[in-house]
Amino acid sequence: MTWGDYRVVHRGPHLAAVSHGWTSTHPNWEHTTHGGPNGNLFWDHVVELVPEVIVIEAEPVRYPRAPVGRKRVWFDARTLVPFQMVSYDRRGELFRHFDASFAYYDDGKARVMDGKEPYWSWATVHAFNAQTSRMTRIEQVREVSGGHAMRVNDPTVYDKYLTTLAMQRLGT
Repeated sequence: MTWGDYRVVHRGPHLAAVSHGWTSTHPNWEHTTHGGPNGNLFWDHVVELVPEVIVIEAEPVRYPRAPVGRKRVWFDARTLVPFQMVSYDRRGELFRHFDASFAYYDDGKARVMDGKEPYWSWATVHAFNAQTSRMTRIEQVREVSGGHAMRVNDPTVYDKYLTTLAMQRLGT
């Protein structure tokens, strides 16, 4: 989808999970949860005051039948990292909400290096469909089933996972 008609709709402070999202204390870096009937609807986050965010609103262009009528994206003005997005359907009703947590992968007890510096990346994502009340949670962990481990600045990752042959081999 192509987006256009961008405009700044808000600037100001905001609470967000922009730096303490890594759980080095768990062997696989898995995060704890809370909320919902089973206690697993939301990730446990540490939020902090972001002094200034820039909220941009945009609308789809050249797609008159697009299911999304507009979206708003929250950017940290210090880094321009997008950490939250809300989309609305064509009727103007809330459709989807995404928010992410980020982490500096050095908590004084453990560290993941990215060259000479500790790694900084996303840690978790909430993806909530407000119209179906369905939540999807995504987290960056040390390793997933099949022996696929998280790696930083590894040039072999492209050939192993991102080429056409790699995707065919992996079954996609």
